[in-house]
Amino acid sequence: MKSPLQILHLEDAPSDAELVCRKLAEESIACIIQVVNSRAAFVAALERGKFDLVLADFALPGFNGLSALALLRKKFPETPFILLSGTVGEEQAVESLKSGATDYVLKDRLTRLVPAVRRAMLEVEQHAGRKRAEAERRMYGRKLQALSRRLVSVQETERRHIARELHDQVGQALTAAQLNLQSISRLPAAAAINGRLQETMAVLVQVLEQVRSLSLELRPALLDDLGLEPALRWYTEKQAATAGLKIELVTELAAQRLDPVIETECFRLVQEALTNVARHAKAQNVTVELCQEKGCLHLRVRDDGVGFAVGAVREQAVRGASLGLLGMEERAALAGGELEFNSAPGRGAEVHAWFPVALAK
Repeated sequence: MKSPLQILHLEDAPSDAELVCRKLAEESIACIIQVVNSRAAFVAALERGKFDLVLADFALPGFNGLSALALLRKKFPETPFILLSGTVGEEQAVESLKSGATDYVLKDRLTRLVPAVRRAMLEVEQHAGRKRAEAERRMYGRKLQALSRRLVSVQETERRHIARELHDQVGQALTAAQLNLQSISRLPAAAAINGRLQETMAVLVQVLEQVRSLSLELRPALLDDLGLEPALRWYTEKQAATAGLKIELVTELAAQRLDPVIETECFRLVQEALTNVARHAKAQNVTVELCQEKGCLHLRVRDDGVGFAVGAVREQAVRGASLGLLGMEERAALAGGELEFNSAPGRGAEVHAWFPVALAK
């Protein structure tokens, strides 16, 4: 407990004020007490600075403890306030507590004063501790979010780099090897090994297609070169053919490119949502809608599959069983957006995401 306590005591009876001072001193509570006996003096004291504790009589000429409490809460909402009176009834005491008083003590039971003061100051310390902990939590949360943004940015940069290396270096090398084999197969001396050459060229074609597909999966060049809508159109058509789904893409976007971060995160959310549909939903039809409304980019992915219990799946994700939902929520949050899942067993599923509209610079 702070020592000495700065106490403001609203009391119009000097003998009662002296009795309170002696009672605190007897219990070794070091304090500096300023006694005021009117509304004007009480307000003036609050204007001069903050006190650690306010004690107040209930009834004074033209002023009362509840009015003093209201004035204190308006200026210093967290300062403890103890009603100290000989006339307060039970109903008035309850009203004072509902109005924000910390405690009340009857003057003929001053033995309760020191425990009430100690308890009030302990609550102040605990509240301050909680505020510090909350401030630290927010600070670490901001640091963690900044780190997460950085990790996602690095991940996308690496994806882009690897995709280009696969397309430009590995893809070109495989294409050159394919052309060389085709040239060799036309030589007269190659007739004896023609079967092996054809088999090798078929393997090269297959590997080349896999490299191209992997390059596009890592980071489609369409997303960087042409933007979100063309990239989504390519991806939904590819996913429809691969998973045997009927996927409809509906877009209402402005002509100007969006911020690259928002385009990337929105594309990744669609990618994750369609992957989940293909793996788990047993759906036949999927609709991907993208539009700008009320200053936001709104994404909705809807399927007619078996659905799922959102709460149960989120609990599994928290336990580490599946991080899909949490990963999608984190991606949306890192781009300044929000994500919502609407689903129930047997009723299909919807994924909604909202991002602030930020145009490319």
